[in-house]
Amino acid sequence: MIFDFQHPHADTGPGYWYDAYVPRLTRRGRQIERGPVVGDAEEAMTLASMDGLVVLFPAHVARYWARPDIAYLPVTDLEPLPYALVWRSEAESEPIRALSGVIRDLGPLPSAPAP
Repeated sequence: MIFDFQHPHADTGPGYWYDAYVPRLTRRGRQIERGPVVGDAEEAMTLASMDGLVVLFPAHVARYWARPDIAYLPVTDLEPLPYALVWRSEAESEPIRALSGVIRDLGPLPSAPAP
């Protein structure tokens, strides 16, 4: 199980941001152990490839950041991340407001069923 391994800890941003990506507990209440501090994602990936650490990333990383020395596996015991649509206020336009309205009307994605 992935939670039997340490997960690197990033201290480059606010704590609440990191907690959103790597919560302290799984959905079932199991503690996620945090390990060495890393400065960026590349350092985390390097440590994972050498040291037996596990790094949690959004699923798209497996597609866009493929590495032959890293195995990507789905995680089923964490809540889905809340996402936000963000844009510069100077760039706001009718198409952006329309997209925002569609997303708001669709509502949140359904939660994954508990394993």
